[in-house]
Amino acid sequence: MATPSATPVNPSERPSEPTYESVPITSPRSLRQLSVFAVGAACFLASTALTRRAIYRRQLRIPPKFYEPNTNPHEHFSPLHDALQAINLATMNCVSVGIMAVGGTLWTFDISGLREAQSALRGRLGYESIYQSGQNESESEQESLEEAILRKRTEGGENNSPEGPR
Repeated sequence: MATPSATPVNPSERPSEPTYESVPITSPRSLRQLSVFAVGAACFLASTALTRRAIYRRQLRIPPKFYEPNTNPHEHFSPLHDALQAINLATMNCVSVGIMAVGGTLWTFDISGLREAQSALRGRLGYESIYQSGQNESESEQESLEEAILRKRTEGGENNSPEGPR
């Protein structure tokens, strides 16, 4: 028995594959997009350093010395100050992670600015077609409502005499 050959009949013809052209990483557009991610990463590193320093200071002031009473600490304790510091650190951490996530997403989807993001989102959601059809329907409803009101007024005018109360 003869085995079928694995080589195609015409070796010069290859199936056409879709070619994707992407912007190189070192292009000014890509670097501008990646800079948002880099700023977010730098903010995240800074906020992490501040958080670690605040936690370290808090741990240093908590334990009393060996023979000191722990009922009356020498350091002034303010729950409001601790709460504000915790909210401040948490906000800095969350905002920096958010900036980093937005920058990475914009770079991944090759979006360079707010207008470009708006047009991409509106195109994908069909924003223009939704609001155009909604306007056409509302205009036709408004015209039919006006016609109905005018018709009722004319019918009402024929039935009521001018001498009657209004």
